[in-house]
Amino acid sequence: MPRKVVDTLILDLDNTLFDWFAVWYASFEPVYREILKQTNRTEAEIQADIRKVHQTRRTSEYTFLLEEIEALSDLRQRGDIRKTFRESIELSRQGRDLNLKLYPSVFRSLWRIKDQGTKIVAYTESMAFYSAYRLKRFGLDGVIDVMFSPEDHDMPNGVSVDSMRKLPEEFYELQVTESRHTPTGELKPNPRVLLDIVKAVGAKVDRCAYVGDSLFKDVAMARDVGIFDIHAKYGESQRRPEYDLLRQVSHWTEADVQREKAIVEKGHDFEPSAVLTDSFAEIFIHCAFESFDHKAGAIVDDKTATQFALETWKKTVDVQQHFNDLEMRIRNFAITVVGALIASVGFTYQQGLQADVFGVRISAGVGLVLAAGFAWLAFFFMDRYWYHIFLRGAVKHASAIEKEFADRIPGIGLGMTISQMSGDVKILCWKTNSERRLTIFYAAGLAMLGIVLLTLLIAQPHLPSDSPRDTRLLEEPKRS
Repeated sequence: MPRKVVDTLILDLDNTLFDWFAVWYASFEPVYREILKQTNRTEAEIQADIRKVHQTRRTSEYTFLLEEIEALSDLRQRGDIRKTFRESIELSRQGRDLNLKLYPSVFRSLWRIKDQGTKIVAYTESMAFYSAYRLKRFGLDGVIDVMFSPEDHDMPNGVSVDSMRKLPEEFYELQVTESRHTPTGELKPNPRVLLDIVKAVGAKVDRCAYVGDSLFKDVAMARDVGIFDIHAKYGESQRRPEYDLLRQVSHWTEADVQREKAIVEKGHDFEPSAVLTDSFAEIFIHCAFESFDHKAGAIVDDKTATQFALETWKKTVDVQQHFNDLEMRIRNFAITVVGALIASVGFTYQQGLQADVFGVRISAGVGLVLAAGFAWLAFFFMDRYWYHIFLRGAVKHASAIEKEFADRIPGIGLGMTISQMSGDVKILCWKTNSERRLTIFYAAGLAMLGIVLLTLLIAQPHLPSDSPRDTRLLEEPKRS
């Protein structure tokens, strides 16, 4: 059988790229057992209580379950519920981190597909925050071009996103992969949503392939749309004994639970177009990946094209802000490092420390100044020839979008305005752009280090005031 020619690969994430069920169970089970212990209620009562919260929040991975489950209302009134569950929460985190890893061969296979120029799209039911965190953790930010996921649930009253985050914002958010949301309340299997995704990325159905672990949610949905369906059989988790717990507390509807259970127990009346039995790498047996044909699935509707251009522009501006922030951090760090070295120079000079270099005695601070110079130049090259290049690329890309859609999107010329204003800055009647100002900044720092070095070479260090004094100089001359 000839291999299917594919230029757009659509992936389910959970249990297709990694063992989502193992992550979920390892993080949920310790907290679940502690809830049973603290409440002394039956499992059926607790499961129904948990499921009510999960269905309200539209996810089975709800971080604030302890704050909302009705069975713990009395405990919450007595004090901080998270202190009571501290040990189980820590076990939950440890279990999650231990199991959060890609299946073997997934990472290399995705990079191999990416190198072919194939567009890679993720479609998941896990909410945006959790999915983005995992992609970054797996090193797939940028490998996957676009991720479609449900919008995040609301935060409980009195809780803000900032209060929950302990790391910088860019640690949690995707920097390269574009994140889009599926319609609220629309869950798999939904052929219409899948068709909308194909249209949104400008792909053609006959050049797409869809990979998923669920015959019910993934394979059947892809077949209904006419997309080449691939069953990731290696990721099936429905037959594990522990899976019954997920069914009892899941946010899925009862009809979905029973339908999936029936398919698992009785089988199905269709055969997947391709089956990956042992690993994701088997996909190359069934598919011949090619570079994505942007013209083949081009969206001709002007309104839709404008909407996508605006979303792309927003993401490009976010990338600009990201690289601009990185450059400012590099410069701040450079000043901190060099400042610390200069302070050390002052200390060595005050103590009169010297070094013997090929018979020539020089101040020990000279070595520190040279080290500061090398560090300063290293920061300059990283800033100027690394991140500044990325920033320029993002600015040019945004400007290109602004020029093309200026007549259709009012006020979109932010990038061009900033570029123009940046290029008009004058320093001592000399017009400078951002690159020249960057060079001037580092040149000024290097000149300062040169002055410090020259001063050390021509200056004579004084002995510390508390050093032993030569008593011979204090003796009075003997009278003859």
